[in-house]
Amino acid sequence: MLQGIREVAAVFTQRHFDEYARLSGDDNPIHVDPAFAAGTRFGRTVAHGMFLFSTLQAALAGHDAAPVRLRSQSFVFRAPTFTGDALLLGFDSEDGVTFSEEITNSAGQVTTSGVAVVGEPGGSPPDGFDLAPSGAFKGLEVGMTAGRTKHFTRADVADFVNLVRDPNPLFAGGSPEMPPGLLAGMESWVLGVDLPGRGTNWLKQTFVYHYPVVVPATVTCTVTVTRIRADKGLVNLATRSTVDDRTVVSGETLVLATDITDPRPA
Repeated sequence: MLQGIREVAAVFTQRHFDEYARLSGDDNPIHVDPAFAAGTRFGRTVAHGMFLFSTLQAALAGHDAAPVRLRSQSFVFRAPTFTGDALLLGFDSEDGVTFSEEITNSAGQVTTSGVAVVGEPGGSPPDGFDLAPSGAFKGLEVGMTAGRTKHFTRADVADFVNLVRDPNPLFAGGSPEMPPGLLAGMESWVLGVDLPGRGTNWLKQTFVYHYPVVVPATVTCTVTVTRIRADKGLVNLATRSTVDDRTVVSGETLVLATDITDPRPA
């Protein structure tokens, strides 16, 4: 368990999952429908990957009174994180800029690991992405794209900060910035509801933050299938979030699509 600079105990309830679904739009039933989740490989509801991201980012901000901005973030979701489990969120850093992160469950299993790089957002967004030729799976094909647009208010930010207990002063005041975990919820929404769709299981994610977003703001997120490994049910996607046609976040995603319930027509 990482505990070089900070270790935080946490227990998440179904209320946490339901509230994150309301704020992000991601009502993927593996998170909010106990009956559906009981029929999946998980057996019960599991946390949104981006809710876990949000709580890690909030705990990281709590170790220092100074404002914390993320320049980039990567995650591997190694095992499901269930309601009611006693968790430990651990952090370590050698330079105060790059932080290793882990969530460990009550059995001592690491469910989530990540690397956060703090600093001012920057770097040029990618012009495009490579499409890997591959076959279809459950109606999914390389090149498929889906998107959503959502308007976020100061009240949304306040509710989110209260949910994850984020002390970051960047997210308070008259014109707060949008927390990375709430902004990332757009990807969660599109992936978990539209493409691949309900039942999607998030495995890996990388984000690069290019510009801060001040609320109120209208954000558009698009995801594009870039690779399919049908034999394993794995789907890679490129993700992009924009405000006023400017890319504010870009990333890459790997999901498991074997449990999706609304496959697209081939």
